[in-house]
Order: sequence, then structure tokens, then C-alpha cells
Amino acid sequence: MNVGILSKKDIINEMEHGRLIKRADKSRVEPCSYDMKIGTIFNNGQVVNESHPKANEQVIIQPGEIISVFTFEELDLPVNIAATAFAMNSQSSRGLLVLNPGHIDPGFKGPLTIKVLNLRKVPLALGLETPIFTIVFEFLPKNTDAYDRNISRNEREREFNARDVETAPRDLAELVVLSKKYPFPTRQEVKDIVKGHWSSWVALSFMFIAAIGAIVAAVAAIANITIDSPRSESQAQQSVERGVSDNTLSSSTSSEGTNTQK
Repeated sequence: MNVGILSKKDIINEMEHGRLIKRADKSRVEPCSYDMKIGTIFNNGQVVNESHPKANEQVIIQPGEIISVFTFEELDLPVNIAATAFAMNSQSSRGLLVLNPGHIDPGFKGPLTIKVLNLRKVPLALGLETPIFTIVFEFLPKNTDAYDRNISRNEREREFNARDVETAPRDLAELVVLSKKYPFPTRQEVKDIVKGHWSSWVALSFMFIAAIGAIVAAVAAIANITIDSPRSESQAQQSVERGVSDNTLSSSTSSEGTNTQK
């Protein structure tokens, strides 16, 4: 049994036996991949596919705008083959960002769903049959459970369009919205945020330094008390000894005075 990435020969062989890719074009097979193209564009509630009156017209994507598309080709993966979709470098180079490439389970049947974002500063034209995905296939060591949520293309388009209209973000601003009223902060608001942030850190730094200073002062005070205590005891002892000496001298003087009087 074959294991690993399918080569060009393997892909064509699978296609000739009615597996792997439906509506395929052999000219789009690469050495170990297949380049998929756009077959449906979801634009402002319209499902623009090959049967749509505007199928031959290009859709203009504004800077920062997001749209959804389906691939023209439909996968038909057997239970021993998985696939991985990648953004095409040719599209990335022109500023079209593909947001959701990824893994496709064995047994999946149908077109791939794609979100694209225009990262350019100017509008970008996109039409049906535009190359959009490079897909790589891989043989598994053994058969596995098949993907079991397959539906027809028409049903998939209707369901997706309804969901897309209701919930999908229309542009980059909706993806990173900060509030309902002001989707983006102004330059002054950003400055205030940064200033407030650093002001807080500076204030905390001064508080920390002050706390350290208080601790050092307390330790120094304790050390001075410890040093002064023996000195005070020594001075007291010296005072006592001096007092005793003075008393002794006074007694001696008094005794001598008594003897003289006698």
C-alpha cells in the first residue's frame, strides 16, 4: 500500500478512476499538488457562480474587505487519502490573504470554503476561475472512518450564503472592532492610553523605591540602636565607677580632717 504525498502521476491516476477531484482539469496538476480555482463568490447576499447572470464579471474587493468563495473543483476523497490546502503564493504576493487553509478529512465530498481578505491599499478584482488554493494529498497507512457530513453543492451554497449574510464580518474593521461606536481609537486616544500606561508604571516605580527607602531607613535605625546600647551601658558603668571613686576620695578626705582636729 502506498504511503505519503501523492505525486502528479498518483493524482492523475486517482482522477481517471473518478476519485480525489471532481470537475478537475489535468493541466492544473503540479508535481505533487493540484491548483484549485474559484467557482462561487458570495457577494452582498448574492451567490455568484457559473450559472449567475454576472458570472463573467469580476467582483471588486475594497481594501480591508473580506469575501467568501467556494472552489470550482469538488473533492471526493477516499477513506485512505487526506488533504491539506495552502494559500497560493501568487495570490499572497498581490495582497490577497487567504484566511482559512487547512486539513481535509478522508471521505470529504464537495467544494472547499475560503475566506479572502484584501490587504492592499487599493481595490482588487477577483473573478470565477481565478486560482486560489494549492492542495496536497496524502495516502494514509490504512483506511479510516470517513467524513460523514457531506451535502450537495447547491445546498451547501444556500446554507453558507445565509450564514455568511447573518454573521460573517464584511471587513477588517469588524474583525478587530473595539466598540460599537468607535471601531478604532483615534491617534490622540492611543497616545493617552500609552501615556496612562507608562504613568502608572512610573508611579508604581516611585512607590517601590519609597518602600525600599523606608525599609533601609528602618534597618539603619535598628542598627544604630544596637550599636548605641553597648555604648550607653559602658558609659553607665563608667559613671558608677567614677561615683564610687569620688565617694572613696570624699571619705578619705573627711577622715584626714577628723584626725587633724584631734
